[in-house]
Amino acid sequence: MFETLSNNTLPRDSLNYDSGEIKNVHYGDVLVKFPTFLNVGDPEVPFIKNDVICKSDRLENGDVVIADTAEDYEVGKAIEIHGIKDIGVVAGLHTVPCRTRPIFATGYLGYYLNSKPYRSRLVPFIQGIKVYGISRSNLLRTEIAFPSLKEQTKIAGLLIALDKRIFTQNKIIEALETQRKQLRISIFKQMTGCEKTIGSILDYEQPTKYLVASDEYSDDASLTPVLTANKSFVLGYTNEEGIYSKGHAIILDDFTLDMKYVSFPFKVKSSAIKILTCESLPTLRFAYEYLSFLGLSSSEHKRHYISEVCPMTIPIPDSGKIRQIACLFERLEQRVKTEQSALALMKDQKQYLLKNLFI
Repeated sequence: MFETLSNNTLPRDSLNYDSGEIKNVHYGDVLVKFPTFLNVGDPEVPFIKNDVICKSDRLENGDVVIADTAEDYEVGKAIEIHGIKDIGVVAGLHTVPCRTRPIFATGYLGYYLNSKPYRSRLVPFIQGIKVYGISRSNLLRTEIAFPSLKEQTKIAGLLIALDKRIFTQNKIIEALETQRKQLRISIFKQMTGCEKTIGSILDYEQPTKYLVASDEYSDDASLTPVLTANKSFVLGYTNEEGIYSKGHAIILDDFTLDMKYVSFPFKVKSSAIKILTCESLPTLRFAYEYLSFLGLSSSEHKRHYISEVCPMTIPIPDSGKIRQIACLFERLEQRVKTEQSALALMKDQKQYLLKNLFI
């Protein structure tokens, strides 16, 4: 059913997002960025720099690009190519581009290759320990199943519509995050008030009593979340005792200076976490937003909070202004959480459909 095409091995520094004659589909984007049904006219698809030579096969509308390497079992993730008009498009590093026979409805095959029924057939051919991969020959040994063209069209149309809604929802969240950053700049850049040190505003507690003993986390969201201060935030859930349940807090990674504002009971994984609190919730929120505005970060493997962050001074306005600022960011945070919850429901719906629409 498939004819494999040639790909290139160009690194990221051979690509750009400004201009070029050929666009390139990179495996990293297939794994984490691109939707299943990809319009290559999207500005997120990079160009190959004009001074770089590329001899790989040109893609056509309806071709499928499969990532043959990943750090987890996302290997084998596929996208279906569309939107090719006047510009050339090729497949890049660690991909298997495929051309299929013309018996598939537009969009169907891309979704089918990411469905649970097909993935269950693909997994036995995946090899590796730390990095996973699948060879072209093994990929071509997998079996596919498909209904009539009419039913394929209905299935693909539903999933394309859902993907468009998910895309829009992501843009809504991105806009809110941008708004939050812009508000921090406009509010805090010219903030005036009594200068106080972070150490005099916030109390801190070591996380020893709240460390999780096992890293075999549950997916049951009714249990206690295990947190980290970086982008992962919620690592999983546990039923262990020793929960931090004293109210709102800021968790700060003493090494990286990543922070999260937490308003629910939790446990933590790392002993490098500092738990920061304040008797006044508005002041705690104000301090968190101001520290976020400062953009604290470090690549040095040492502890920073006591020696470097605590002595930092920030302007503290009157209590009314603090409450006003805290309320503004609290409402914006709730809006972001609401939109993120809606996005999660849409993604769950898509996964349910991918599991149950295919054979």
